[in-house]
Amino acid sequence: MKINTRELIKGSDSYFVVTRRGRRIEDRNYKVKADAEYRANCLYTTLKEWDPKDINHIAITHTSKPYKVY
Repeated sequence: MKINTRELIKGSDSYFVVTRRGRRIEDRNYKVKADAEYRANCLYTTLKEWDPKDINHIAITHTSKPYKVY
């Protein structure tokens, strides 16, 4: 699973957003990387059963502007 950095501003709050094919999977932002990784692993497990071709497209985006990740 990749971790992308996008629009990270030094000195401001940073968030982690779980994405699939570059799109956010839910409206929730995570402050802790471990929480985002846990959610991504749950998504991985679900996709492995229902849509295996998409499991390589799960990523976590680290950003200061989470509302910019659609």
